[in-house]
Amino acid sequence: MKRIIKTFITLAILLFLVNTSWYSYIFKGIYATYLQGNTTANIFDGTSFKKGKISAQNPTPWPVKIDSRFTPSLELSQVLSTIETGAFLIFDNDTLRHEQYNNKVSQESKTNSFSMSKSIVAILVQIAIQDGEIKGWDEPVINLIPELNGPGRELLTLANLAGMTANIDWDENYYNPLGVSAKAYYGTDLYKTIISRSIGADVGVKFEYQSASTALLGFYLEAATGRKIYEYASEKLWTPLGAVSDAFWHLDDSGNALTYCCYNATARDYGRLGKLILQNGQWEGNRLVDADFLRGATTPGSEQYYGLSFWLGEAQTSDGEPMDPPRSYIAFHGHLGQWIIILPDLNRVIVRTGHQDGDLPINNGKQSPFILTVQEYSKLPFFSWDKNNSVEKNSEVINDTTVEMPEEKLIESDALPVNNGDLDL
Repeated sequence: MKRIIKTFITLAILLFLVNTSWYSYIFKGIYATYLQGNTTANIFDGTSFKKGKISAQNPTPWPVKIDSRFTPSLELSQVLSTIETGAFLIFDNDTLRHEQYNNKVSQESKTNSFSMSKSIVAILVQIAIQDGEIKGWDEPVINLIPELNGPGRELLTLANLAGMTANIDWDENYYNPLGVSAKAYYGTDLYKTIISRSIGADVGVKFEYQSASTALLGFYLEAATGRKIYEYASEKLWTPLGAVSDAFWHLDDSGNALTYCCYNATARDYGRLGKLILQNGQWEGNRLVDADFLRGATTPGSEQYYGLSFWLGEAQTSDGEPMDPPRSYIAFHGHLGQWIIILPDLNRVIVRTGHQDGDLPINNGKQSPFILTVQEYSKLPFFSWDKNNSVEKNSEVINDTTVEMPEEKLIESDALPVNNGDLDL
């Protein structure tokens, strides 16, 4: 009996020590991952967090014209199935042309975007710059976050954060339950976790992908605007974009938004972010984001594949050669294969959400699912559409199932009808 009592006392002491230590977050992490049958965060884990509501106050549904030509090939369909794709949508010339759901994801599902949020935060910071609440991307971060420490604290700028050249003492590991990434995700105070990390002397020298950078960027935006980032996103982005459904950001126990990840929305509404980039920052005739900023943000920085919080590249053939004509892509990209892929030359947006990324080569060394998707929809030609009835001009009848929105709900397209040649990629 005494042995049992001693065992309980020992366990109680251990639990107390862990709960009051740097590793106190581990209980939440275990509950939200391992006890749900996962080994890392998942697209439905918003149920384990408090939520910062991002309101959609001007819902404007997409025009829908399902077209079988946008159905993925058998090869790509098999790959998407293998990596447990939840939603797969194709938007072409401002209209939804293909839509499919699987693996517990539906049209109404609000799933975690993970690091797609990094691009959203960069857009919001640019909007604050346009509104005069932030002077510019060269602003030293220490101006509004004086708690920064380390030899590079005074060198660090907003551009370093967005371009991933911040040189923060940070290990970007999504599978180590004892690492700083896990503590940032499941801990009680993201702000304290982030400012405790040292800023190295080599700020601006080399690219290193670090979620801490976007977390700092989000905290700077809140300090500059005096508002929570999810409230700012509601007014400045989500409502102007005509999102149909409210979104939400994960919050920690201190009320901090996990800005570097964890923007949750429906797949259809994620497509609006792609259209915003296609239109060089305009939406229904209104300027939301400065076009010059987007040109710079989608131009390679210290690495050819990354700009200011956007992933960049050129579509390739199956032999790994550049396509002829060249096809550039811009992408929001998140953990486990959350994608918004923009093909400017074709006026096309691809949205994919799901449970696995499959970024390592699969199926006997073939290219990753992301690259295969870019490749397939870059080869599909540019179509010229009649705005009035959303069908291709001078084309044969399309043999497919059509789902039309009510006529009064249809949106008049204002996307650029020609290639976006002014995007200097």
